[in-house]
Parts: sequence; structure tokens; C-alpha cells
Amino acid sequence: MSRIPANKLYALGWYNEGIVHLKINQFEEAMQFINSALDTLPENPDFLIGKGNVYLALGNYEEAYYYYRRAADNEPGNFRAWLNMGTALMRLENYTDSLKCFHQANKIKNPDGEVWLGIGICLLNLGETDKASDALKTAIRLKPNQPALWYYLGRIERDSGKALKLLLRGYRMDPENIDILLEMTRLYIQLGNQEEAGRILEEAYELSPKNQRVVEMMEYYVLETTWNEVFDKPYRNHSDRK
Repeated sequence: MSRIPANKLYALGWYNEGIVHLKINQFEEAMQFINSALDTLPENPDFLIGKGNVYLALGNYEEAYYYYRRAADNEPGNFRAWLNMGTALMRLENYTDSLKCFHQANKIKNPDGEVWLGIGICLLNLGETDKASDALKTAIRLKPNQPALWYYLGRIERDSGKALKLLLRGYRMDPENIDILLEMTRLYIQLGNQEEAGRILEEAYELSPKNQRVVEMMEYYVLETTWNEVFDKPYRNHSDRK
């Protein structure tokens, strides 16, 4: 039996270290470790998906899609590659191709709550309201503890107060979810609650200061409000949030 090169043994360790950094929003460090893993095994689907996940977290959806596509090409039966590719395309508002990816993921692993969430969101944006409703009900039945589910339910809810309640349910599950934080910020601005909008936006900034969507929301906040001292004040007590 031939000896396995040491650098290949280290590749999985580098990848796992990268995922740890990704989970705590240390994107630069995450990318460095995952790139080290890919330098050793350039076409490893899991490593490619990991790199795509870093780009997805940074809001660079085109780059994320590229790496998910490569992973799926290398391993057509990789459920996570198709699921994440659908998510990237959905963020790019390419709902037709995104739906195809989710259906492919559904063929590989059925039933899955994440897949049905993606299907529901795509159908909503394609005007298939009844089918979308059925898909989202399936997602709630299969996996109700998805923060993203409550994020999208909040986004499609026209009543701002009800939307906030839905988002807060997702927030309680994942208080570091950038999507939820930014949507809550937008709604609080819309409702004229500048102070609460600033508090939530500060949370998003502290978690991910280099995220382009966070920067854009900060610009929107400054344009839409006059309470611009929010980022100079320490807000740490959110116990009054219901």
C-alpha cells in the first residue's frame, strides 16, 4: 500500500478549520483555509461547496454559483451542491434556473425541508401562488426551525407588524442571521422606528462589517433617517424585544 502524501491528509483539516471560521463570520480566515485545502485537492466537491459558502455569506452570489456548479459537475449526485446552487441563483433572482436546481436536489433527497423552502420561494416569485403556498406548508411541516423560512415569510407578508413577528421568530432561532437583521432594519425604518433600526443594523455591522449588503443598508439608513448618531452609542440590551 502506497503512502498517502501528508499534505492530502492535512487538506480535510484545513477545510474543517475554514468551516469553523465561516460559522463565526471570519470570512478572510475561512477563505484562506479552504483555499489551502483546494490547492491540494482542486476538484473536491465539499471543498468547492465550502468556498461557495464563503462567497454566499459575503453576498457574492455569482462567485458562489460558480463553485457550486463546479461541485455539481464533479459529483452530479451531490445534494448540497444542487441545493446551494439553487440558493445562489435565487439570490441572483434567477428563479427559473433556481427552481430547476431545487427540483434536482429533491430527486436526490426527498423529502427535505430546505429544498421545499427554496421551491416555495421560487414559485412565489414566478407567480405560482397556490403551488408556492403548498411548498411552504411542506417546508413548515418538514423543518419549521429554519430561520430562512421565517425570513422569507416575513418578506412576503405585506403587513409590516406581522412581518416583524415572523422575522423575530427567525431571529430567536438565529440571532446572527444577516438576512433577518437587514430585513428587520428595513421594516423598522419603514415604520419610523429609527432607534430600533439602528440597533439592529449595528448588530449586523458588528457581525459582518465587510458584507456589501450591510454596507448598502447603512447607506440606506443614513438616507432614510436623521438619527445618525446610532453607531456611536452602545446598544447591548435587547431584553425588551418580544
